[in-house]
Amino acid sequence: MTSKNTKKLLCVLLTVILTCSLMAQAIFAEDPYESYSYDAWGSAVPSQNGYIVKDTITGADMGLEQLSDPESPLFISETEPAVLNDAKDFYLSPNNEFFIVDTGNNRIIRTDINFNLIACYKTFTGSNLTEEVTLEDGTTEERVVTDLKSPYGIFVDEDDIMYIADRDNQRVIKVGFDCEIITEYTRPDTELYNSVSFYCTKVLVDAAKNVYVICPAVNKGAVMFSPSGSFIGFYGANRVQVTAEVIRNKIWRKFATESQAASLAGTTPVEYANFDIDDEGFIYTVTEVANVSTDALKKLNPAGTNILELTTNAADIEFGDQEAVTYSGTTYVTRLTDVSIGDNGLINILDYTSGRVFQYDRECNLLFIFGCDQEAQNGGFDNPNAIECLGNLIYILDGRNDDITIFEETLFGSYVHEAAELFNRGLYEDSVDLWEEVLKRDGNYNMAYIALGRAYLNEDRYDEAVEYFKLAFQDDDYDRAFESRRKEMLRNNFTLIVIIVAALLIVWIVLGIFKKKGKIPKKLIATGVGWVVDKAKPAVTGLVAKIKEGGKKK
Repeated sequence: MTSKNTKKLLCVLLTVILTCSLMAQAIFAEDPYESYSYDAWGSAVPSQNGYIVKDTITGADMGLEQLSDPESPLFISETEPAVLNDAKDFYLSPNNEFFIVDTGNNRIIRTDINFNLIACYKTFTGSNLTEEVTLEDGTTEERVVTDLKSPYGIFVDEDDIMYIADRDNQRVIKVGFDCEIITEYTRPDTELYNSVSFYCTKVLVDAAKNVYVICPAVNKGAVMFSPSGSFIGFYGANRVQVTAEVIRNKIWRKFATESQAASLAGTTPVEYANFDIDDEGFIYTVTEVANVSTDALKKLNPAGTNILELTTNAADIEFGDQEAVTYSGTTYVTRLTDVSIGDNGLINILDYTSGRVFQYDRECNLLFIFGCDQEAQNGGFDNPNAIECLGNLIYILDGRNDDITIFEETLFGSYVHEAAELFNRGLYEDSVDLWEEVLKRDGNYNMAYIALGRAYLNEDRYDEAVEYFKLAFQDDDYDRAFESRRKEMLRNNFTLIVIIVAALLIVWIVLGIFKKKGKIPKKLIATGVGWVVDKAKPAVTGLVAKIKEGGKKK
């Protein structure tokens, strides 16, 4: 080989290597974390990504430097921070604007849908609260509270009215963009409210303008106020989680003295961490405390009743990770810190421990798990505090990285979402092609097997239905499909069955008559019966096998 040809060959090899390297980098960029799901046995299995990272937004991207620029119309002061600091919450308003609770900087950041800065709110007028202020000479005086102090939560209604959970001022303020306070919601002055503080962290407003407030010190449910600010009561308290200790104490109280009963640990419900409201007015709540499975996710009607367990299989679901996660020798369990309901009815739950999002459809079927903890993957979440969604986009606020990560739906995700929507509307046959596309891309996707099984069951294609339910380990549907197939076999072969039974009965009667008259020797009868049995046995055996086929349990 000449030197010239050698150089050409080397150039080709280098080109190939460079191309493969670029492709590998592109693949890595599109899959920054390992996605997984759970099979019918509750074991984690690899899965295709339903979402991938689209962008990450920082304070610089929002243009927060304008707040310290004297020439900017948004100027506040030359020392105003240009970055977020321990942001605890954010909210996407009905008018598609983001409101970020910048807790460490005691302010509310308002942006458009593309995170371009619109305004910043820090100081408000019209408060009825006062605080003691120390002057330069060391004396103190009472002043009206004007500034936010460690705000934790926000809700914005369709009229652009903000409801801010001003935690360390122990109040919720209802205020417009002019920063004039309309209503202040403070600690209820009633014996029903037995906590000495009103450190509110989250706030939500329904269509009737009733205000719901979460206070970590209150375990009776959300504190509920009327639009005018008067205390109504408590809404949607969690139930007590049934544990061995709770059962033991309950039994022991029946026999214990008053002093013994007083020494027993109390059985109180766990307060929930966050909530969201859907377009129909149902309030969804999540409980963050580790190891709590009772009422981990609830869907409350106006009466405060959890209807999720009545309309779905939520009572049998363990939301979040079903397996403990171990990092650096420390084991962590799921802590559900926020929930966001999409306009498509999808339930998105944020796990503070793993930094993952668990997405369920409206029937509580697990669709996707995506995102990750920063310790497990560079670029993951270090302090995920809040989640929002719009269309096929999911937004995660990280309070320690001080940024917002945007996830967008993949092609695989669009197939699953469209198929799941048809599936939940009972249009099983219409979703067949979509579920088949899903299985082409992910053979571990268990919901696809269930959906295809039900589609074929509705089409009276019982053989296919039985096979798909067997693959999905779906016992109830499997039994229904098998029962339907057995009935069909009996219907289709009813005439043959009657003829065989009638023929055997006639032969038996005739042989009995001849036997009594002695016209047929016993040996000949036995031979004849054996011959008939031998001839009929294949047909009967085949028929019985068809009827019983698939009837054995998995």
